[in-house]
Amino acid sequence: MSALAQLIKSQGFDVRGSDISPQEEVERILYSQGIEVFHGHDGRRLKKNDTVIISEAIDRDNPEIREAENMGLKIWHRAQALRYFLRDKKIIAITGTHGKTTTTYIIARVLREILGEKVGMILGGIAVDYGNNFLPGKELYVVELDESDGSFLNFHPEIKVITSIDCDHLENYGDNFLMLKKSFEQFLTQGGINILNEESIGVLDTSGREVMSYGCGNVVNYQGEIVEKDLRGSKLHLYKNSKKVLKYYFPLIGYKLAINSLSVFAIGDLLGLNLNLIAEKIRILKGVERRYEFKYLSPEIKLIEDYAHHPREISEVITTVKDYLRPQRLIVVFQPHRYTRTRYLWGDFRECFKGSDVLLLTDIYHAFENPIPGIESPRLAEEIKGVECIYVKKNNIPEHLLQMCKLGDIILILGAGDINKISHLIVEKIKNVFNR
Repeated sequence: MSALAQLIKSQGFDVRGSDISPQEEVERILYSQGIEVFHGHDGRRLKKNDTVIISEAIDRDNPEIREAENMGLKIWHRAQALRYFLRDKKIIAITGTHGKTTTTYIIARVLREILGEKVGMILGGIAVDYGNNFLPGKELYVVELDESDGSFLNFHPEIKVITSIDCDHLENYGDNFLMLKKSFEQFLTQGGINILNEESIGVLDTSGREVMSYGCGNVVNYQGEIVEKDLRGSKLHLYKNSKKVLKYYFPLIGYKLAINSLSVFAIGDLLGLNLNLIAEKIRILKGVERRYEFKYLSPEIKLIEDYAHHPREISEVITTVKDYLRPQRLIVVFQPHRYTRTRYLWGDFRECFKGSDVLLLTDIYHAFENPIPGIESPRLAEEIKGVECIYVKKNNIPEHLLQMCKLGDIILILGAGDINKISHLIVEKIKNVFNR
């Protein structure tokens, strides 16, 4: 919503917003753009010529929605608004269950470096190098689209990138993975060329569709081979239609992130860009906040924050951290996100922390959902397998970590809720102990 607000503001409109739980950094960004943010919802703030734009988290009982209906105001879902305010721009859309935010950032950052202000960005996270999730563009926007509620079907982009498809947000698809799959297959028919991660090709019916592919397999159009890894990233060989064309350095850790970076080469070919220039620009990437983000880095202890909240993502992050950083001991702190997700994927959550040494599990972040009886972190902590698991209240985590951490540990903070708010407290305690 905050990137959309900035897009609308950049086109000369007056924009105001309200949020029950505003994020301090996002609020700061919006205020710097002249966008006022109200805490809480109050229908008395509405004016007679307003258009009200809502996210999927807002229901019809919201006081501002009720008042907007009483006043006869236009009420748009955010996807409708995004489509409208990008109506005269070309769109490169990135969607998928996992990896879409960082992939959107990679593509937007590289294209912006090469094509300049022609390229804008709508991102679902804060880009470290821009300190923002929005960049205005004159001709083309690289846009992260949300598959969680089907709203990505409002768009017919010139280029589409699908990073992955997995069981998530099934509450919006009749608890049926096939409905989610069909939505993605419908998206393939809308607009122009499709660029798919090879994993997505294995799931979706792409027959009769114009598809380019990327991945690590031999049958994709753009194949990546990771030949070297270090603390900061990896070196890859790029093969185009089985022919080696160049070697490049990807300056972020993560196997999946490195593979998704291949998509920008496919886009570069479609736009007529030099692939060696793309490889050069990839080297300057700084990443997205809460995506393998180092919050503290020293020879003694490292603390990494990541948005992973789905079992598959969690397993991949644990594997990546162990593979790239080789910790003596890996301590994971996890805040589950949504009662519905925790219920649907309960069995997977029991298994996905294998590979870590200690897990501190805190209460489920509600994301404005009502609790579900029996879906609780203390019960989940008792059932998690393959790792020492301790249930801890969120506010007690910094002190608990301080008592247990030792030289050589890597602490991994995972979750899509507000668990990131305690990271700075943990860092301060670590600094005090290790005199840093």
